[in-house]
Amino acid sequence: MNLQFERLSFRFGWPSRIALLACVLTLVVAYFPIRWLSATVAKTTNCQVAVLQPEGTLWKGSAQLGFSDIQMGVLEKCHSPQISSERFAWTSQCSVSNLKCKWIIQYANMARPLELAVHPRAITLANNQIELPASMIETAGGLMRSLHLRGKLAIRWEDLIWDSSPRGFVEVRFLNMASPISPVKPLGSYALTFQFKQALTLDVSTLTGPLRLTANGSIEKGRLSLQGEATAPQESIDSLIGLLSIIGKKDGAVYRFKI
Repeated sequence: MNLQFERLSFRFGWPSRIALLACVLTLVVAYFPIRWLSATVAKTTNCQVAVLQPEGTLWKGSAQLGFSDIQMGVLEKCHSPQISSERFAWTSQCSVSNLKCKWIIQYANMARPLELAVHPRAITLANNQIELPASMIETAGGLMRSLHLRGKLAIRWEDLIWDSSPRGFVEVRFLNMASPISPVKPLGSYALTFQFKQALTLDVSTLTGPLRLTANGSIEKGRLSLQGEATAPQESIDSLIGLLSIIGKKDGAVYRFKI
């Protein structure tokens, strides 16, 4: 007895291909490992920020952030971070109906969990505040690293909104600053404010202390432009003369600086 089998053909047409691609993309998005973003973050920030020990996915996980000095030029490989944050964790809530996702980020030194909402038309970072060690300032490099400032950073912000017209307000307070370069301790407390409107502008003012700083500037296309002056009352000049000379160039009774 001869048996004959008919060969059945299966056509993998465009509808099937699109369905398969959709399934693959869904799986990739659903289980997107947070470690995949490490290289992107490092490249985007020119090695200033690194994602350390990432665990989990884009939607639920934990990690640390590492910070380094501003690196000039193109780097083939990032250096090890100089300082790192405490570990933080996040979860997310997404709605398909309005195409919106919200990340809830837990961090020890924040007043409350951080909320980041992403929508096709806007990204919103809800108002909050956080405290950080002043050693974080050293990652700005240059003068900031030379001063080896110590103290506390207190950062607060109103809702920050990135859409067709970005806007928001951030205040950074440098509290009870001290430097091994100067015998005067503390040097003072200072406020740095950022205004997000058509351009990103910033101002520095003195809250308390013998070292008095004032400055203003802007950030355009990722470049910081800041100019200001430093002064001290007559009774503190002798104690602060070394620090003032590092900060800026003497011009009469003030020391002018420019970044």
